[in-house]
Amino acid sequence: MNVNPGKLNKRICILKRECKTDPDGYEKEHLREVHRCFARFSRTSGTEVVRANADFSDVKCRFLIRMTKAELDRKMIVRYAEADYEIIYLNNYDDSNEYIEIWARRLSLEAGI
Repeated sequence: MNVNPGKLNKRICILKRECKTDPDGYEKEHLREVHRCFARFSRTSGTEVVRANADFSDVKCRFLIRMTKAELDRKMIVRYAEADYEIIYLNNYDDSNEYIEIWARRLSLEAGI
């Protein structure tokens, strides 16, 4: 497939979760930047449901980025427009070794990130 590089116009940051020990000896989760790049962003679906009188939303989207030497995995988080997305699936787009397709789901505020 043909990709228009001009559509890679959204700045994203890919973060890795790490545990660090604070001065009091407690482990605290920390997010470390692994890769910063431009991506094409598109929403694939979005739903809202009400459970136990609370609103929940499930927003799924797709990011398309250029191939990177950084090793990406599903445990990482994509930060875009001040929102965090958990990675569901990584794909070598069109098996071309030129682009990576990242399928992700928006993390809610209740997730503690």
